[in-house]
Amino acid sequence: MSEKITLDKLDLKILYELDCDATQSFAKIGKKLKAGRDVITYRVKRLEEQGVIEKYIYVIDFSKVGHIVAALYIKLHHVSPQLRKEILEYYKGREDIWWLFDMTPEYDLAFGWFGKDVVDVRKKEIEILSKYRSHFRNFKFRIYSQFYQFRRNYLLPTHQAPLPPVVVDATPKKLTDETDERILQSLAGNARKTYVQIAKELSLSPAQVHYKISALRKNGVLLFARPKLDLEKIGFEYFKLDIYLDDFSKYEKLKKFLFAIPNVIYAFDVIGGADIELDIHAKSFDEFMEIQDSIKAAFSDAISHTEYYQFKKEYKQVYF
Repeated sequence: MSEKITLDKLDLKILYELDCDATQSFAKIGKKLKAGRDVITYRVKRLEEQGVIEKYIYVIDFSKVGHIVAALYIKLHHVSPQLRKEILEYYKGREDIWWLFDMTPEYDLAFGWFGKDVVDVRKKEIEILSKYRSHFRNFKFRIYSQFYQFRRNYLLPTHQAPLPPVVVDATPKKLTDETDERILQSLAGNARKTYVQIAKELSLSPAQVHYKISALRKNGVLLFARPKLDLEKIGFEYFKLDIYLDDFSKYEKLKKFLFAIPNVIYAFDVIGGADIELDIHAKSFDEFMEIQDSIKAAFSDAISHTEYYQFKKEYKQVYF
């Protein structure tokens, strides 16, 4: 378990600015926050050294590199601690797995993978399950039709308006070539790499890298860069809320309500499983339950029931 780090208002504002755009200069952040560049540089370096900021990742519109996304929640059985570690290492090492978590209570682990279409998703599901299928007691499958990505609005002062979510549709339309994808792979582990660093790594010129990245941004392939944070160190926990409806006339009104909750970090329209899923960062289980109860109170006539889970540890999250 990570030790909680005490953060002041400036730390939180810096984290939010980085969450909006981790590629912006420290001078630009300083100007917004009325602090000097050296102060911002020192604070960010300290957050990195404390392990609050683990790395910087680029959020990519996976549909524009020709992918759709599916996910499984899995309940294990007949699994020793050693075998569990082996299973996690296997899925962590698969290139087509883009996120992997420990979870509780009903399921033990969750992961998502890329596919070119529904047929490819099903083919990969069979392949992904086959190696350890005898140790999977049951599982829940879903395909994401829309994927909403929010900034960490809970870091904001209450008076400041949050940015709207970035939306990714499950309509694959490949817009990238081989060089684009080499650049995306390079950025996957560090979104703050310079053009010169990427050029040297990929044997390209800085001008080529600049042109390609500018086009990837313009075409909506590269959406935004953000820091990957150690949630425990900033005093938050990670929950999943699945919402099932029996009155779809309230669906859009419900989404508007959900999207105004600052603790919501991701939302998903789903094919299979729940009608809408939320990923939520909360300071405690009690705070999470308060958020769930506020949703149920506002839409008790439309919500049939909910299910919730907690993600305990993240083993992998990459967008390419």
